[in-house]
Amino acid sequence: MSQLQLRINGRGNAWPVFLGQEHPFYNRQRYEDLANTSCSLFKKRNTKKDEIEWELLIDAGHGTVQYLLQNHNRIPEAIFITHPHIDHFLGIDWIIQSYSKTYQKPYPVYATILTWKKILTAFPHLETLVNFNELTPYSSVSVNEVSDIQVTAYPVYHGQNAEGAAMFLFENDNKKILFTGDLLCPLLKATDFANLENVDLLVTDANNRFPYPQSNHWSITTKIDENKSSFLKDYINKHSVGLLLSPHLKPYTPIYYSNCFDYFLNQEFTIQYFIFDSLSFVEQIQPKQVVFLHYSGNEDKKYYQESILNSCELQAWIKNIIRNHSVETTVTVPYVGQCFDI
Repeated sequence: MSQLQLRINGRGNAWPVFLGQEHPFYNRQRYEDLANTSCSLFKKRNTKKDEIEWELLIDAGHGTVQYLLQNHNRIPEAIFITHPHIDHFLGIDWIIQSYSKTYQKPYPVYATILTWKKILTAFPHLETLVNFNELTPYSSVSVNEVSDIQVTAYPVYHGQNAEGAAMFLFENDNKKILFTGDLLCPLLKATDFANLENVDLLVTDANNRFPYPQSNHWSITTKIDENKSSFLKDYINKHSVGLLLSPHLKPYTPIYYSNCFDYFLNQEFTIQYFIFDSLSFVEQIQPKQVVFLHYSGNEDKKYYQESILNSCELQAWIKNIIRNHSVETTVTVPYVGQCFDI
């Protein structure tokens, strides 16, 4: 017998604690709390040694490799990168070099072509050390390194520099696990929501509680008073669908990739069509469990004069909001190392 699980390798944002400051959510004296958001999807053999049968790593920013070294100390079978921001792929060189020098063969990396090309501008030497597996928007592919796992990349908007950014849906034995990565909004077609309904586990960006779209992160909620929602209203009024698509439609984007977005280009969509907060997304897809990562709270404090919460306070706050919206799901703001059965 074996068990599919998710493990939290890091839960932070790009700069969890600024130098010279403290943060109520993160402990600056614990390296685990300073690691960027990273997860492992793995299958564990139910033996006395509790061995890992296989492991798929999702994102590898600062702190990820240090966590892996101190916990199980094994190289994941493959890595998936959600977007090309260095706080999510900094550790990829360390992992690939470890694999290359141990096994003398290329290491499997999964990402969209735009994300991978951007990563190579930072680490050009990795091109010959990697077996690149392209994830095309909206298309499901098999994960070659493990059995019975399918992954689908759904594009997202996370700012102009997050080229090819995507959320990943993993499917195994009728189980579904969705990682949003960092995003301001998902670029989902109406038909995509049906495939995302009732996912077993949703792992999502919780950078700020209230809307501040200039951060390129969605908020947890937009259900607040008129004064506080003005940031999002102004953003929607001033921008178009073209802005959200532009990181995926660069002049050098392959034709087959850009064609994936014809749905939005051939119809009269407005920016109001898209979802800009995680609560609305949860209401739409009704996941069984939700895990909130990447919390900052700095925008809440600066623009709304709202307190930055600690872990327990943030979890209680989210649970209360979800309860008021009659959404039946289990909510967790996890600690590093926490595992979830799927």
